[in-house]
Amino acid sequence: MVARRLVNYRDSDVAFHDLLTAIANNSDGATVYHCSAGKDRTGWGTAILLTILGVPREVISADFMASNTYLGRDDAVDLSWLDAAYAQVDRLYGGMDTLVREGLGVDQDTIDSLRAKLLL
Repeated sequence: MVARRLVNYRDSDVAFHDLLTAIANNSDGATVYHCSAGKDRTGWGTAILLTILGVPREVISADFMASNTYLGRDDAVDLSWLDAAYAQVDRLYGGMDTLVREGLGVDQDTIDSLRAKLLL
C-alpha cells in the first residue's frame, strides 16, 4: 500500500516538506501539484495540507474517495489505504501534528503562512 510507505519512505519527508513550503511561499497565486496518477502521493500530500488547515479527517477521507469518481474507476482508491497511512503516522509519530513538525520539519511560520493564504 503506497500511502503507508509515504509516511516513512526515504526522502518522502523532504518531498512533502518541499511541497508545503512551496505552497506557503508561492506569491504568484494558485499552486498546481500532482503525481502520475494523482491519488497516492498527491492524495497523501493533500491529506497533510488539509490537516494543517484544520479540515476534519472525515472530510479529507470523502475527498480522497472522490478520486474514484473523477478517475472513472470504482477501485482507483480505497479508504483503507488512507487509514493505513494515518495508522502509520500514529504509530511512528503519535499524530499528524508531530509528523508535520518533527517528521517533515515544517516550522510554525510555514504553517501560519499556509493558513493565512488558504483559509478565508
